[in-house]
Amino acid sequence: MSASSMKEPSVWAVRQHALRREIAAEWIRQSSLRSTWWCAAAAVAGMAAFAGLSGWSQLAHALEDPLASQGAEFAQLTSHGYFYLVQFSVLILAALASTGGFGNRGAAGTFTWNPDRSVVLLARTLVTAALAFATAVVAGLAGTGVLAALLSRFVSLPLGEVLTTVLGAGVCMALFAALFVGVGTALRGTAGTVMTGFLLLLGLPLVMQLSGVDAVDDLAALTPGLAGIEFYAAGDVGFYSAPFDGPANIAVVVGWAVAGLLVARTELRLRDV
Repeated sequence: MSASSMKEPSVWAVRQHALRREIAAEWIRQSSLRSTWWCAAAAVAGMAAFAGLSGWSQLAHALEDPLASQGAEFAQLTSHGYFYLVQFSVLILAALASTGGFGNRGAAGTFTWNPDRSVVLLARTLVTAALAFATAVVAGLAGTGVLAALLSRFVSLPLGEVLTTVLGAGVCMALFAALFVGVGTALRGTAGTVMTGFLLLLGLPLVMQLSGVDAVDDLAALTPGLAGIEFYAAGDVGFYSAPFDGPANIAVVVGWAVAGLLVARTELRLRDV
């Protein structure tokens, strides 16, 4: 076969190969860290504990008045567990995944091995998002199992609603992971990333709601934490009512994730390791 008849691989094929190789390397790196599994375990244990406390409270009311148990909402209780606990485990997971290489100078070796920083960022985002999705689903199923064990005598399990909440939360946690991989890559510090994430997910929206100004309260719906729970709780949050429903909420979370990754990509292009 002559050299002229041999086709050079396309640029797209080369980039696909580089991405697959980088995903494999990123998976090995993250799966070999104990902190990754500690974050996942904390999310599952936290959801189970939250479900246990919530379910025990509902059980106490049910034993006193069986009719009171009819108000128990499995999906709502599970969504609260995501909002108050699981999303912060995802935040820490993404912060450690995105900033660890900058703290120990491992990023220099990574970018030497693969100079295409966009591919490195994409691979890291995909692996972290996949871990966040799996963690959220397992945590949701664990929490639902605890609630079912405590309340099944009094309340039927709405399997469809629970699966909608669990899978919706999985998608939302994956997007949060992408957002905070972007924030961590831009800030390059774990503490700053965690603080920024805490403010975006909980601190800022709560302060905005406490303002007492309707316009500011409505703007809180554009923060990722409140938009997220409004999405995976399917509007049945229980402590908050957004000014809009439906796909707009997940669109807000997607917008935050895309913005975070764009900032990270720009920072990687302009700043050396």
